[in-house]
Amino acid sequence: MGSLLLVLVLVTCFVGLSAWQVDRARYKNDVTASAGVDEVKDFNDVMNAQAPMPGILADQRVRLSGQWIPDAQVVVPGRMQNDESGYWVVTMFAPDGARLGDGVTVADADEKTIAIPVVRGFTTDEHTAMTSEARGGQVELTARIGPIEGPVEGNDLPDGQVRTVSTSQIINMFPDLLTYSGFLIPETAGGAAASVGTDGLEQVPTTTTRDEGGFDLQSAVYALEWIIFAAMALYMWFQLLRDDYVRRRLGEDSQDTEKSVEYVVVKPAGDATIAPEVMSGLTGLPAHRHGGQKPGKKSGKRSAKTGGKTDGSTSTTDPADADPTDTSTTGGN
Repeated sequence: MGSLLLVLVLVTCFVGLSAWQVDRARYKNDVTASAGVDEVKDFNDVMNAQAPMPGILADQRVRLSGQWIPDAQVVVPGRMQNDESGYWVVTMFAPDGARLGDGVTVADADEKTIAIPVVRGFTTDEHTAMTSEARGGQVELTARIGPIEGPVEGNDLPDGQVRTVSTSQIINMFPDLLTYSGFLIPETAGGAAASVGTDGLEQVPTTTTRDEGGFDLQSAVYALEWIIFAAMALYMWFQLLRDDYVRRRLGEDSQDTEKSVEYVVVKPAGDATIAPEVMSGLTGLPAHRHGGQKPGKKSGKRSAKTGGKTDGSTSTTDPADADPTDTSTTGGN
């Protein structure tokens, strides 16, 4: 029991250290991934219209000013907030000082307005979402850049509703606009025409959605090493337990068996073999079974001839004197 308790303590410590290294790896990843995104930057310094948005800009806080485009608005159903399903109201916003990306050329660009989708609020009531309107006027926003969402077919939805905040899908609904690869979720809105979380809408909380980066490699390797140490401790305990079991089993078997008898045979010096008679005395087997000579039988031939004597007696003849070819018998009347 003492060894088992020691092994359990060691394994618990090793597994705990491994879990600590995993948490450390996640913490390092979170610090690396979120570095810089909470710093508020000028919107036009990080975003350009009609240009791909790097994934590293997701959740970046930005500051911008501009005006709403009330007629360019969509409603996105199936959004969750406070465990309730409802609708996002997304309105296009024209930033001041917006510009196209480097090397991007668009036909009739001077006749089009550059705008970005902005989530103005959430509601569980479809009618409120469909009738909500942004006010005209100057607006100042502090917002986070939302991740890119892919287009999803929504032919079964009412006019003015889309499945996702897909800029490529929204821009097809408003061909007079140029847009960005992303959308904004406001944190604060200032100005007379703020229109964020107003007119029956709840403001949508900003959330971070970054998932790139993975584990910190060094801490992840350390976590794996502690798991290996725990496995080695269990293996060593198993081997000790197995060896103890084998020793106990052999001890019980030796008590159940008869004591073995050892024979010591002394042979004369110079002899290469042990005499068969000696081995016979030790084993109880005949000497010829140990290489000795097999006992022989005395052989002899006796031939008898019956004579023709009147008294009925028989006479014997020496085999040396008898004719070997004579096999007849004699007798008297």
